[in-house]
Amino acid sequence: MRYDLAVFFLVIFFVLEADSTSNKEYNWLRFNYLETEKSSTKAVNRKKAELGKMLFFDKNLSADSTVSCETCHQPNLYFTDGVSLSTLGVSGKKLKRHTPSVINMAFHNGFFWDGGAKNLESLILGPLTDEDEMGMNLKVLEANLNEDLNYQKKFNLAFGIDTIRIAHLQKALAAYMGTLQMSGTKFDQFLIGESELTSTEIKGFNLFVDKKCISCHQLPMMSDFSYHNTGLDSVYSEAFERLAMGRFRITRDSSLIGAFKTPSLKFVSNTAPYMHDGRFENLMGVLNHYSGDLYDNPYLDRKLDPQGINMSTEEKKAIIEFLQIL
Repeated sequence: MRYDLAVFFLVIFFVLEADSTSNKEYNWLRFNYLETEKSSTKAVNRKKAELGKMLFFDKNLSADSTVSCETCHQPNLYFTDGVSLSTLGVSGKKLKRHTPSVINMAFHNGFFWDGGAKNLESLILGPLTDEDEMGMNLKVLEANLNEDLNYQKKFNLAFGIDTIRIAHLQKALAAYMGTLQMSGTKFDQFLIGESELTSTEIKGFNLFVDKKCISCHQLPMMSDFSYHNTGLDSVYSEAFERLAMGRFRITRDSSLIGAFKTPSLKFVSNTAPYMHDGRFENLMGVLNHYSGDLYDNPYLDRKLDPQGINMSTEEKKAIIEFLQIL
């Protein structure tokens, strides 16, 4: 069957990845951020991650002590907030972009929908200081942390410091976010020969490959972590710091106007709604877009046919069955 050939190439990929490391027990399905460092630093990293978790759930990091990182990245919702555009920030205003999951971000390349942050540490400053999200003044936050005896102790244990700086907070939060890793889905198990797929899931897998969804949603994280204009819009406003212009806002490369980061499809059935502005309530809405509802604008990614991807309703249902096991 055709899926046997597809799986063959996927297995070859994993074998090559495994051979590239000296750790014989390495397996990306069980990869853990805390275990990537040399043994002499594991304990320190664990302390940083524990401190980062404490900070992640602390509402005192916001200007009015009502919003924490967890407010929008809720564990029970796969670290999303379940709405198109959140109004849970300190201003109560609707945010300009959809809240993405932070699961498996240790494997990502580029952060925010437009890649405006290069690493987890720089990512943290965005929501922390944004006037509509947490609205915090960094000097005030730094002073507050240094006045908190509990935090003084925790930061000293993690970093060996007496004076807390924002950079230490960034490193601690990044360490915790690096541990937010999940795997072991049915498809993960299938790839290592520990699970079988149903005929519909196999059909969906084949369609996912045949329709070239996999050209952008590549294994193992189901994303190329690149930026594409997928025909969502035909007009790109310059309002709100050119947020609608996507990657162009960062690079000033006109070919990337309206291009946004390819989201990972891991656990995608649990992280609705979808797209950078959460415009689609369900996966069928996403597939309907790609099958013909896209705008043929001058910046449309060359990987996409302006006429859309030819998919029947039954084919879409099969693809969704496959997406549900990622």
